[in-house]
Amino acid sequence: MKIGTYYYPEQWPREQWERDFDNIAAMGLQIVHMGEFAWFDLEPEPGKFEFDWLKTCLDLATARKLDVILCTPTAAPPIWLSHTYPESLPVDAAGTRGRFGGRRHYSPTSPAMIEASKRIVTALADAFGDHPSVIGWQLDNEIGGSASSFDQSEHTHAGFRHWLKQKYKSIEKLNGAWGNQFWNTYYTSFDQILMPKGREPEYGNPHHVLDASRYWSHAWAQFMKLQADILKPKVGGRWITTNFMPFHPDANPGDQKDVLSLWSWDSYPVSGWDKDVKDETFRLADPVGISFTHDQMASYKNRWALMEVQPGTINWSGVPVLLYPGAVRLWLWTAWAHGAEFITVYRYRQPLWGIELFHHGLVGTDGVTPSPGGRQFVQVIDEMKRLAPIPDNWRPEAGDAGSVGLLFDFEQMWYYQTLPQAKRWNYRQWMLQWYAAAARLGLPIKILSPDGEWPADLKLIVAPGVQMVDDKLVKRWDGFAKKGGHLLLTCRTGLMNRHGHLWEGPTAAPIVPLIGATIEAYDSLPEGHLGKVDLGGYEGTWGAWGDLLFPESDTKTLAKYADQFYEGATAVTQKRHGKGIVTYCGVTADDAFTNHLFEKVAQQAGLDTSVLAPRTHVLRRGPYKILLNYQDKPVDAPAPAGVRFVVGSRRVEPAGVAVWEA
Repeated sequence: MKIGTYYYPEQWPREQWERDFDNIAAMGLQIVHMGEFAWFDLEPEPGKFEFDWLKTCLDLATARKLDVILCTPTAAPPIWLSHTYPESLPVDAAGTRGRFGGRRHYSPTSPAMIEASKRIVTALADAFGDHPSVIGWQLDNEIGGSASSFDQSEHTHAGFRHWLKQKYKSIEKLNGAWGNQFWNTYYTSFDQILMPKGREPEYGNPHHVLDASRYWSHAWAQFMKLQADILKPKVGGRWITTNFMPFHPDANPGDQKDVLSLWSWDSYPVSGWDKDVKDETFRLADPVGISFTHDQMASYKNRWALMEVQPGTINWSGVPVLLYPGAVRLWLWTAWAHGAEFITVYRYRQPLWGIELFHHGLVGTDGVTPSPGGRQFVQVIDEMKRLAPIPDNWRPEAGDAGSVGLLFDFEQMWYYQTLPQAKRWNYRQWMLQWYAAAARLGLPIKILSPDGEWPADLKLIVAPGVQMVDDKLVKRWDGFAKKGGHLLLTCRTGLMNRHGHLWEGPTAAPIVPLIGATIEAYDSLPEGHLGKVDLGGYEGTWGAWGDLLFPESDTKTLAKYADQFYEGATAVTQKRHGKGIVTYCGVTADDAFTNHLFEKVAQQAGLDTSVLAPRTHVLRRGPYKILLNYQDKPVDAPAPAGVRFVVGSRRVEPAGVAVWEA
């Protein structure tokens, strides 16, 4: 796995470039990433291109045998575009047009922005598409705007209307899909429809907002596609990516399957926003969120990279936490363990000015002195030299990968944001809770999508809170269980169709035959209040959501509520379904309860489980196993006696890593 860095030659005196490239190479870095914010320097006037400085930097990289990632610079449009075409600027929910400055000051649906983007991307592709040092291209940077609002430009409204026409064909079908009979808010023409102001419907129409979320992700994907379509004929077999922000609602990475050849994301896990801090693990981050997103990126085409990783203190959180010693090293090894092709870091040098001047780099503002994070990069580069090469065609042994599938659906996240029903409900948290339960047992995890490929060797699939379903998905679940698979569904699954409509019939009607129970009612408790639920003698707590289940005669009750007026009501069920088993967890209980339940189901599925120390993960890549210690105290690696440790030892220090031959 190669490791590299972002470098911004346009931000530093030309006479320092050669020194900086020398230092980058001397640190052992192998990749230089350039250009995503350099549009003005590349095209200071419309159609006037100045690429000589970038060619010089490519020559400097080539002379030092450094690979290069080039970027399209559309993340920061130049002043001439914003000034000449103010309609390219986004419009907020109040109807105020944005202004030039910073970055992301554009709408991806703007015709002027699209035409200017085509011109600069074409010129870059013509100039550097087949450059021997360029290994791949990044489109734009961290696509998406506000997580809560939509652009209100007229071209965005027009794009939405066109998308709706393609989807529904007739205004009558749209009225039905949006349930417009509810407030008698019928449309008689697509031309009457506008984008909603934001994802909060404000007691308007949630189905309208759901389609707006779908369209807005589509619009960003189309903006990436127009750039990728220009690059692909001119860059040969080089990969094309864009760097996603985790769980950002504007851009569903799955919408870009026909655009990208490699998925990447940016990880800044220590923000200081932790609550109820009891130790110093807040300086290390939660391994679950990091690991889930690694596996999510891998799920699309099994090619992914970590494009940005936090190198030290950050500028934007308001809580500039000093990282625990070794945290950066731990994150680099975590990405390697999950199969990253490469890692790059924002950024090489800490800037002297700008909104991110407090953002640390691999070296300080002098361009020479390594930061603590920079020293950890050097350490990992040196440690990885001890590993034997892992062939590109290496595959895990049967049963060693993909043994647990976790179904994640971006559209569920959108609809929960629009119509949460319970203030305490958190789809992301619920998803990560089940991921953590599997990781705690050392099980490899495959992130699934409703319409994607599911590996044939899966023994257990967990589908948390899949509220909107269709016949195809329910049939896949049914077939998986009937053939001997273990299926674990949870509360808020199967409540609606893909339009977000409830069923005319029993609650969660499509899954009732699967779970062997009816949902008689549900409850959600006030903030700060917890109920009790009993799982075979283990008493857990819950608060966000609890289904009251009525099991059929051949369905087992695994857990019951232990207080409230419905004490004794069923909370978790399990039944045989064909050759397999379906478990339904009707309650959002605490981590320990979820762990107990998942462990029981995993053992029933015949999975090889081993309970790990808290906040530790064990994974396998190639012939190696690796323990990642996210605790602030030492742990012992669960390696067999007599194994050879390649990195570290059996005793793993806080924020430490151990790699041994499997």
